[in-house]
Amino acid sequence: MKSVGPCLGICYSDNHLYYSVSDPLQPARLTRIGSIDFGFDVTSAICSDESEGFPVVKKSIEDIKIQFSCSSVKILTPAVEECWTVVPRSVYDDPSEREAHIQLLMRGSERSEVQAVWHSVSNADCKLLLLRDNTAIKGINTLLNAFGNSELVAEFEIGMDWQTHAVNKGSFLMVHCQKNYLSVSSFILGKLRGCTFIEYEYLNDLPYLWNMVSQNLSWMSGMHDDTYAFGEYSGPVTELLSSYWHDHGSLHILNTLEAINVDAPEKTYGFRLESGFPAVLMSLDISGQPDSSFLS
Repeated sequence: MKSVGPCLGICYSDNHLYYSVSDPLQPARLTRIGSIDFGFDVTSAICSDESEGFPVVKKSIEDIKIQFSCSSVKILTPAVEECWTVVPRSVYDDPSEREAHIQLLMRGSERSEVQAVWHSVSNADCKLLLLRDNTAIKGINTLLNAFGNSELVAEFEIGMDWQTHAVNKGSFLMVHCQKNYLSVSSFILGKLRGCTFIEYEYLNDLPYLWNMVSQNLSWMSGMHDDTYAFGEYSGPVTELLSSYWHDHGSLHILNTLEAINVDAPEKTYGFRLESGFPAVLMSLDISGQPDSSFLS
């Protein structure tokens, strides 16, 4: 989605909206990293354009666009509003099998509203299928109407961009720590190995849920050189799970400019920088995985 002007990256958690604006003249440098606080849950507000808080968020984003002359925008989509599944390549290659899987997984959704995106994974015999029901995130799509170029970014795609930005072709785990879920993705030798998200009601349930899910997903029990944690709840989540990640290498919380490997005029922030990490990475407008494809 490369453009000549500044790119705006947007993510959110609880009542916070985080944004980052690139400096198009200097790679890995940002013009601004910021946070806006609201009196309501931002995720709920932006998914529906009929919510009470939606107009306020929309105006705030448009104000940022005008202030920094942003020509493009990337916004993170909530993992819990999507379906991620790995299927055999035989399903991907057969149009009838492909359609049958989509219909089964998105039962109850109008097929015309379902967006299907396929990604290559490290196992050449499989493909990762990402499904979105556009009606469930209608507000997010509406937020981007003011921009000439816009892109929805799935949470596992943050790891794809990290591979390119950090020049990391090794084996690592990415964990996005949100209030009611974790999204987890594994990468090896420049390829996505697998991804999932784990919903929870109470933080203390996470060790049990991690063990339960990892029993069914072999890549979660695989060896990694590093684990990168980010998101609003990185602190409590890593305290609970770090002892369960002994096979996942060194733990890094992406909470400083140095850790993220970017530069910006402000060196300190009045919010957790790890919460805005997805916005920072998206604003760099990196194309980390050019072999993904759309089949609607």
